[in-house]
Amino acid sequence: MEDNIIIANLLKLSESERLEFKTAIDKSSIAKVITSFINTKGGDLVVGINDDKTVSDIKLTEKDRKNIERFLIQEIKPTAPVYCRTETYKKKNIILISVWEGANKPYSFKNTIYSRHGAQTIMSTGTGVDKLLDERRFLEQRWERQAVLGAKFDDLDLVEVNKSLEAYKNYSTDSTIVDSESFLINRGLIVNGNITNACMVLFGKNPTRFIPQSRIKLVVHPGNTSGDTFIENKIFENNIFRNIETILNHFDSIIGKEIKIEGAFRTEKKRYPEKALREGLLNAIVHRDYINLKGFLTISIYTDRLVITNYGGLPEELTVKDLKTEHNSILRNPDIAQMCFYRRYIEMLGTGTLRMIRECKSEGFKIPIWKSKDNILELTFLGVNHQYEGVSEGVSEGVSEGVIINIEGVSEGVNEELTLLYNQIAKHPGKKASELNEQINKSLSTTERYLKILKEQVYIEFRGAPKTGGYFLLK
Repeated sequence: MEDNIIIANLLKLSESERLEFKTAIDKSSIAKVITSFINTKGGDLVVGINDDKTVSDIKLTEKDRKNIERFLIQEIKPTAPVYCRTETYKKKNIILISVWEGANKPYSFKNTIYSRHGAQTIMSTGTGVDKLLDERRFLEQRWERQAVLGAKFDDLDLVEVNKSLEAYKNYSTDSTIVDSESFLINRGLIVNGNITNACMVLFGKNPTRFIPQSRIKLVVHPGNTSGDTFIENKIFENNIFRNIETILNHFDSIIGKEIKIEGAFRTEKKRYPEKALREGLLNAIVHRDYINLKGFLTISIYTDRLVITNYGGLPEELTVKDLKTEHNSILRNPDIAQMCFYRRYIEMLGTGTLRMIRECKSEGFKIPIWKSKDNILELTFLGVNHQYEGVSEGVSEGVSEGVIINIEGVSEGVNEELTLLYNQIAKHPGKKASELNEQINKSLSTTERYLKILKEQVYIEFRGAPKTGGYFLLK
């Protein structure tokens, strides 16, 4: 399986405060360890590994994984995100269970509280429980749980709230949740009747009205350096879920995909490592520092790279070097992260960066580069660029769609001009040849010849009467 590198990395480590191996399935024993992880710093438990780090002969199935996951979700109280998946390592199944440090300590299994001391799981009593309660009180004062002054329930996007509610119901059978409001209360997103900062960022209809630093900026630069001019400058001011969807769709328009015609076959390939870029964007949104009013998240696209710059550097426990290996997943915003987890936007393993590296390699891109300095984390994707490259400034403003036309037997220069024409039709459907030739700065006869090629390759069609009709894209 694609993620067996995770198991290989974990097997290089010794059991510790955040890691334990089990030879076989013992639900109660596993639950005690997982509870201790949640009450301490989170961690990983690997089922199917012997004491000598060899793979156990016990056969583990997907049904076993589901049973363990269901047991942990139902028996550990209060409900916490539990990530459980089956990995294939050396042709055998391994079950990997991962959890974050909990935000609502203490957590218990069978009415008993457990915590982690070194590589040992112990019952917490007396001062141990008091310490966990102190940690919970401290966490409840964090920015995420603070009230948004003046915010009302009507300020929330109930469509996204209900999507999250349904996702949570698929994860946990919690009988106390009967509607969207009780769901938000249960998850700590409404506290003492107040909408919290995390709730507003996640579900606000207009979150930047209350939290202006939650906006995301996207800038397309005409060259490979920043300057006073730009091709596009967009601000995304919606809630997290709508911003994610809009920005990911916008990448297709700006960066584009390559359409290649070979004989009777037409293939499409995106001009960027889709999964890696998605992971990088989600990490920036979930882990950004929302506290500072001057905080920012900027996506900059140049002619030679794409850069995600995020206010909120790496936690003190992590370095850039750690991102290239299996590492702890440390949350800055646990309420936001958990909701994104329930919606299946993110996984809780500290291996998202490893997947990004692998994805870039498999797609033929250079591996991402991270830089962390002065509480700013910068992620660069080399070779990922916008589709305006090589287009003159006057024409570039008219390009909207990110499709690259590549027709077999047509010269590279003509393919580029066909691409430009296609994208002009995408942005201005219904235009006639006499209007399009001005936009691509070509003669009318050349434009008509290019239109004929696009029609023959079934990219476009002419609709309407000869004098009043125009050209449109074919889906």
